Amino acid sequence: MPEKDLTSDDVARMDSTQDLMAREWAPCRYHCPVHADVRSYIELIARGQWRAAIDVIRERLPLASVCGRICHHPCEANCRRDGVDEALAIREVKRFVSERQGAAGATVHKVDQDGPKVAIVGAGPAGLAAALELAKAGFRPTVLEKDPVAGGIPATAIPKYRLPRDVIRQDVDWICAHGVEIVTGVDIGGDKSIADLKADGFEAVIIATGRARSRMLPIPGGDNERCLPVLRFLRRTGFDEPVDIGGNVLVIGGGNVAMDAARTAVRMGAKRVRAMCLENEEEMPAFSWEREEALEEGVNFIHRRGPVEILLTGGAIHGVRTRKVTRVFDDTGAFSPQYDDADVQDVECDTVIMAIGQMPDTGFLSGSGLECDERGRMKYDPTTHRTSQEDVFACGEIVTAPGSVVEACASGQRAAKAVYLHLSGREIVIEDDIPEAIGVLPDETAQTVPQVDRNPVHLRPPEQRRKDFEAVDFNFSADAAMREARRCMNCGGGAEVLVDKCAACLTCLRVCPFDIPVVTDVARIDSALCQSCGMCIVECPANAIVARSWDVRGQNDDTAAEIRKLPKRKIVAYVCGHHSSSAAWSGELEDTIGGVVEIYMPSMGRLGSQHILHALENGASGVIVVACRIGADRYPTVTQRVRKRVSQVRDMLAEIGVSPDKVQLVEEASEGRKAMRDAMVEAAEKIDAT
Repeated sequence: MPEKDLTSDDVARMDSTQDLMAREWAPCRYHCPVHADVRSYIELIARGQWRAAIDVIRERLPLASVCGRICHHPCEANCRRDGVDEALAIREVKRFVSERQGAAGATVHKVDQDGPKVAIVGAGPAGLAAALELAKAGFRPTVLEKDPVAGGIPATAIPKYRLPRDVIRQDVDWICAHGVEIVTGVDIGGDKSIADLKADGFEAVIIATGRARSRMLPIPGGDNERCLPVLRFLRRTGFDEPVDIGGNVLVIGGGNVAMDAARTAVRMGAKRVRAMCLENEEEMPAFSWEREEALEEGVNFIHRRGPVEILLTGGAIHGVRTRKVTRVFDDTGAFSPQYDDADVQDVECDTVIMAIGQMPDTGFLSGSGLECDERGRMKYDPTTHRTSQEDVFACGEIVTAPGSVVEACASGQRAAKAVYLHLSGREIVIEDDIPEAIGVLPDETAQTVPQVDRNPVHLRPPEQRRKDFEAVDFNFSADAAMREARRCMNCGGGAEVLVDKCAACLTCLRVCPFDIPVVTDVARIDSALCQSCGMCIVECPANAIVARSWDVRGQNDDTAAEIRKLPKRKIVAYVCGHHSSSAAWSGELEDTIGGVVEIYMPSMGRLGSQHILHALENGASGVIVVACRIGADRYPTVTQRVRKRVSQVRDMLAEIGVSPDKVQLVEEASEGRKAMRDAMVEAAEKIDAT
């Protein structure tokens, strides 16, 4: 077996926890299973830098488009903005930029693939994530998939109204562009064995087959042809195969897959669709929005009933006998249902869909010598992902509890690193240590943060969406995505004091609108409280405060580069992000002002006197500062501070004999691009007259 040298760059690339190990993470990143740098890509989206944003997302999340539609978004559930008004719509913002950029609009990290061949069995999220990591490390991964398409359950069983197939294709195409080979229609355990793969020259095998079979209840009548396993039902409808759904459908189960089945049955024309589950409304495992949308589409729920028997007449289903559920979970929270056998009711139906969970299809194990545990999961070492055979590894739901797409991706990435280390002749050590998460935002700080309404996701009317398999909701527009991204509080990315430079002058304490700095012998700023407005950074007379998440010097360099592109007239307009549009950020404006470059900033709090002077020093004939009206900026007191900075610069220019009119302040009280542009034209003419 050839040994592949392991460089420090290789380890860093494959280690999801390499960067910022010594610092706290924002809770959105901490709780993301793949630890995507949420704060960074949200900031880039706020600036309209789509390409840079999708590259940050896909650095850790290969199935970005899929997760933009169906992720359970633990990042959002832990967003600290929830303590101010509502959590940021992280998934929807990610969905916008992922689908806008598509497969071709993200960077492909193609390298020479001269490493060993690795076979991945299963083209679901875990297998695809593992293959991508190996391809980026120079290995030659081949993914073998039983189904005719790649993508696993998302591509075969999640209904198209939740996950359009072209969205999945975006992710698969981008992954394949890295040199990942996918071979569909190959049944491992049937067409080929794991031993055959080794004989074909694959030096390692990763098993990532997931849970591809539906669980069924061993009750009388359960083997009737109209008692359908949920995955078989959803696969057939997903591949547009005919299914006789009947007119009165009962779905047994209370999870998200049960909601998929019930809503699919509605779309297939069933007159009556009900979902029966052991749980009450609060205990149901299905997401609240799935339940609500199902109700809107006409699905009714039967709570706290369990099936006893499928009732048949002449071989046809006419109902399900049920009994009352008195308890679902025991005192420890473990699943331990109890029933009242004296309370029996019959529920009429002509079709039953069993949606009570999934289990692995272990046909691939035939002749392999690999073993499963009592739950049907493969036996493996979770610290190394290695099975009982040293060159066979496993990841995803074949070895873990049922989970989400993003959790499967994380498992696949770990398995890829294990294979990498194994084939490099190293000990398999997968570090899981990550920084602590920043704590909950204190109430006193939250009360100082301006409230901004969350941008809603609009749904098609229920009467329309229940008739077809078109997407149920609409994507954000570019402007809506940017507005939502600007709600981010940039947790942990704000100010940091360089104590060796600090003179304890109290300036930071004086300008901070949130009363965050504490000054004793030097100033100190708690990153858990800082709101990243930037005012202390630009006001510090000793330049003793830096930003964790943006580069002040880089901002000056970018401005200088833009000035050099301008013709004879060279005017810089710093514009408050409140006025920004996607066209402005993306350089697609059609009504630009000749000789004026517009530089949009998330907040004018980050614009200091030095930035204005720097623009003039680098050849700008004038500077226009377009501030928000008071109260419109994302941070309080910013507009007032901007007035003072502009006034200071104008006074400085006058003292050295330069016309102060070279710097113009525009405070636009009205909304709209036209009003702002008219004001900028007037300001530019004043600069020309100096």
